[in-house]
Amino acid sequence: MNWLFIYIMSLYKQLSAKEILGMFEMKSLRELLANFTFRSKFFLRQHLLQIISIGLVMCLVLVFFFDRIVISIHSGQRGVLWRWLGAGTVIDTVYPEGLHIILPFNKMYIYNTRKQQFSDAIDVLTVDGLTVRVKYTIRYYLDQSTLPLLHQVVGPDYVNVAIRPDVRSVIRTLFGQYKPEEIYTSQKAIQLLLSEQSKIHLAARYVKIDDVPIESITLPSKISRAIEDKMVQQQREGEYIYRLSIAKKESERLQIESDGIRVYNETVNRSLTPSVLKWEGIRATQELSKSPNTKVVVIGSGQSGLPIILGKD
Repeated sequence: MNWLFIYIMSLYKQLSAKEILGMFEMKSLRELLANFTFRSKFFLRQHLLQIISIGLVMCLVLVFFFDRIVISIHSGQRGVLWRWLGAGTVIDTVYPEGLHIILPFNKMYIYNTRKQQFSDAIDVLTVDGLTVRVKYTIRYYLDQSTLPLLHQVVGPDYVNVAIRPDVRSVIRTLFGQYKPEEIYTSQKAIQLLLSEQSKIHLAARYVKIDDVPIESITLPSKISRAIEDKMVQQQREGEYIYRLSIAKKESERLQIESDGIRVYNETVNRSLTPSVLKWEGIRATQELSKSPNTKVVVIGSGQSGLPIILGKD
C-alpha cells in the first residue's frame, strides 16, 4: 500500500529520493493520510482547469462515439466484429443478441439471420433465341455458424453480390435449354431444377436457399397466341376422340341389343305352332267373356277357326 501511495503522490509532484525516504519515516497512518489529502487538494487547485477540460473532452468523445462503442443487437440478428488493431474479421466468434461494448476504432457488422425473401424479374433467351420474361421470388436465410466467413468472402451486400447474380445465372442456363412451347409443359421440372441448382450455387457463398418459386413466365405475344391456339386444337382433338369413342360404344351397344332381339324373335317364331296359336286364342276368348263390357262372341266363325268378337255397335 505504501508503494501505491508513493506512486500516486509522484504523479502529483515529483518527489526526490530524500522525500520518499522521509515518507517512510512518518510515525502514523493519520499523518500519511493528512499529507495525501493536503497534496491532493493542492494538486486540484493547481490543475482544476486542466482536469475539467480533460473531463469535457472525454464526455464529448463518449457522446460522439457512443454508437460505435455501445452496440445493440436485436432479436433475429447476429454480429460480426472487425478489429482495426488485430487480425481484422473475428472468425471464431459470432456475437449474439443483446448489448455489447467495443472499442470505438473497431466495427460491428450486424446481419439478419431470419428467413427473408425478395422478388425479381429477368429476360432470358430460349434455345430458339426468343425472349422470355421470368418473374420469381427468392427465399433465403443466413447460417449463423458461417456468418464471419460470409462477411469476409462476400460482404454485407450479399444480396446483390451473391444471391441475385447466381440465381439469374441458373435461370438463364435452364431456360436456354427449352423451346418456348416446351416451357409450358415443363414448368414443374424447371421449378425443381431451379431450386436445387440455386441451393448448390449459393452454398459455396455461405447463403442458404429455402426455395425459388417462379411466379410467372411471359412469352412474346405471337408465340403465346400460337401456343394457345395449338393447345385449343389439341383440346378439340381430344374432345373429338372422346365423342368417337362414345359413338363407337353406343353402336356396339345397339348392335348387341338388335342381335338379342333377333335371336328372341327367332326363338319365339319357332315355338309358335298353329295349335299353340289356337290355344292362346281360346284363352284370350275366355278372358274377354269374363269382362262386364257388352259384346257378342261368335265361336268358330273366323278363317283360322278362332272366335270373332263383335262389339255392341
